Amino acid sequence: MKFIKNKKKILFLTSTRADFGKLRSLIKILKTRKEFKVYIVITGMHMLEKFGNTYTEVKKHFRSKIIKFKNQSLGDRLEIILSKTSERFSKIVKKIEPDLIVIHGDRVEALASALVGSLNHILTAHVEGGEVSGTIDDTIRHAVTKLSHIHFVGSPAAKNRVLKMGEIKKHIFNIGSPDIDVIIKKKLPSMKDIKKRYVIKFDNYSILLWHPVTSKINTLREDTNKLIRFIDKLNENFIIIYPNNDPGSKIILSCYEKIKDKKYKVLKNLRFEYFLALLKNAKYIIGNSSSAIYEAPMLGTPAINIGDRQHKRMKSKIIKNLSIDEMEILKIYKFLKSYKKIEKKFYGYGNSDKKFLNILLNPEFWNIPKQKFFSDLKKN
Repeated sequence: MKFIKNKKKILFLTSTRADFGKLRSLIKILKTRKEFKVYIVITGMHMLEKFGNTYTEVKKHFRSKIIKFKNQSLGDRLEIILSKTSERFSKIVKKIEPDLIVIHGDRVEALASALVGSLNHILTAHVEGGEVSGTIDDTIRHAVTKLSHIHFVGSPAAKNRVLKMGEIKKHIFNIGSPDIDVIIKKKLPSMKDIKKRYVIKFDNYSILLWHPVTSKINTLREDTNKLIRFIDKLNENFIIIYPNNDPGSKIILSCYEKIKDKKYKVLKNLRFEYFLALLKNAKYIIGNSSSAIYEAPMLGTPAINIGDRQHKRMKSKIIKNLSIDEMEILKIYKFLKSYKKIEKKFYGYGNSDKKFLNILLNPEFWNIPKQKFFSDLKKN
């Protein structure tokens, strides 16, 4: 068996609580191996006090070789964030000289990092490319795919889309979704501990997780208020979690500031394990978060997806899709009544970290060319 001769420097970038949940198991497993020297760059939403300074959560898990910087102020336009991130990340890359940059998903920070990696001829790996949602996120995600050399996709469908974008088949690896590793392998916190930590005073609840859609800013306030009025009619307890920091988040937060009813608990941020435990024990999750597509089916929790933000994602009978104007109490109750609580494994079986490690341990991996070529699909 061949081994890696020289220790490889791996540079991860995390900019949101969501992508850290995806990257954490990959970082953790590499840190156990002498073949790799792992660095973590923290920026984006993690560095905003308004969203709970979640960089502290990253530092609770990993204490060494961490670089953090603030790349935005609340409300900055995406192209400004892209510019600031590119400049700072470029300086970090020049100093560390990594052998591999690992990024996730569809945030502008991932786009900036892929751009820096590509232009500096550094191998860049994209985790969970090839997904589709139906928003501007797709444009960013697919651009990151084209700038990246290596693709760690979450499903066969995603792999097929990356192939259609002209990427080389042997550089695409289906490892599943890494956050499933946490769901399957880690013992989740007890509800008693969660209720004490976050001062939740009710037992039965559902979850609202609602993000801005940047192409629909003009109707965002109206849509958010409509959603709040709707869940108010349900007369149930709700845990409402802050949105991401995309443009429009200030509008959503201003709507949440008006919520005073004791049947609602608004939380800035949650540690990933605590969020999973809350999701597992929830009556259902409603909103437009990808958690309804990825984690909820794995945990057997009903998911009600509202609007366009996830409407191109994988469809399932255990996920109810409604437009903002289709929200009716009767439709919700009918869906919940017919729902069968079964776990669905669309995105892997909890071994993404081991697959990832084994791929990086193969010396041939490090021979992947840094000059990219377009690969035409073969005609049948």
